[in-house]
Amino acid sequence: MKNYILLIVALIFVSCDQTQSNAGVIQNDDSKSEIVVKLADSYLAGNFDMAREYFSADSKHYFNDLEFDVDGIIEGYNSHSLIFNDIKHNDRKVYTGYFSDGSVQTFHDFNWSATSIISGKEYYYPAHCRWVWEGEQIVKTNCYVDPAAIFAEVALYQETNQ
Repeated sequence: MKNYILLIVALIFVSCDQTQSNAGVIQNDDSKSEIVVKLADSYLAGNFDMAREYFSADSKHYFNDLEFDVDGIIEGYNSHSLIFNDIKHNDRKVYTGYFSDGSVQTFHDFNWSATSIISGKEYYYPAHCRWVWEGEQIVKTNCYVDPAAIFAEVALYQETNQ
C-alpha cells in the first residue's frame, strides 16, 4: 500500500511539471481549423475567391519557394480547376497550434489528387500547407508540394490556348 501512495504522489509531481515545458496546444475543432477546411473546400470547388475575406491585404503566400500576393495566390489556385478535374484532398488533416509564444498556425496535411483535363494523366502526391494567423486574419501561407505535375500541365494548357 505504501508503494501505491508513493507512486500516486510521484505521478502528481510529474503531471504538475508538464505545463512548464508545454510549447502550446493543438486543436482540430476550433474556428481557425474550420475556416481552413472551408477555404480548402472552396479551392476544391474551383473558386478560392473567398480567401480574400480571411487574408490580410499585405499577406504573403508561398507555393514552395515561389512568393505571391493575395491576388496572385488566388488566381493561381483558381487556375487549377482549368487544367484538372476531380481535384481532391485525400486523407486531409487540419489542426491549429496555439503556441506558448502567442503565435497561431493552422496545419493542413493531405494527399492531393487530380486528373488532367488536357493529358488525361492522373496525379497523386503528398502536400503540406501552413496558415499563419494574426488575430482573425491569415498573414502568411506556405504550401509544400511536388510542383512537377502542375507545371507540366500548365505548360500544356498554355500551348493549347495560345
